[in-house]
Amino acid sequence: MAPPRRARPATRDRILEAATRIFVENGFNGASVDEIAARSGVSKPTVYSHFDSKEKLFVDILNGVCDRFSELIFEPGIETEALEAVLLKIAERYTRTVLQADIVALHRLFVAEAARFPEPSRRYFEVGPERVHRTLATFFKSRMSRGEIRQSDPLVMADLFAALVLGPMRARQLFGLDKKPNWKRITAYNREAVTLFINGCGGGSRKAGLL
Repeated sequence: MAPPRRARPATRDRILEAATRIFVENGFNGASVDEIAARSGVSKPTVYSHFDSKEKLFVDILNGVCDRFSELIFEPGIETEALEAVLLKIAERYTRTVLQADIVALHRLFVAEAARFPEPSRRYFEVGPERVHRTLATFFKSRMSRGEIRQSDPLVMADLFAALVLGPMRARQLFGLDKKPNWKRITAYNREAVTLFINGCGGGSRKAGLL
């Protein structure tokens, strides 16, 4: 018997995948809906039937990335887990999402083109970093109410936690120092970042380990 044929991805998913690659290759201004349609194997009207504009298509790509992170924070049972274990999960999911090569390339693209294309860049920040940090702030606020984290502005804590986790490793990729993520090293940084965060913001303290 012939092996079963693999189902083709849904039309919307094919468009999103093709658009992501084209944005990375050509930049926002250089990406055309015609090319996106051709590479995803659909017509141009089909692209517009799913997405009102090229900007909307880009925003949906970023929303998909952020959704994967949000699902971790609000997964069932998370409230019963120890703070350190949850923060390590969040740090791992966050870095493994944001440090993907395509996401780093898109981040670099919109930072570089922010002056020429301020509106897409603003939308990038809103549905990317800002949305993720608001989600993280909601989690921190709930843990403050339980006395596990000292009372402070939860959004400021979210901003600082994200910077602590992402800063060193994303900088290396943005400047082209690392061709691909070193996940073993990133996991070690995540553990150190969580330890430092708990020491600074948690109810107790513990000795920071060495990488």
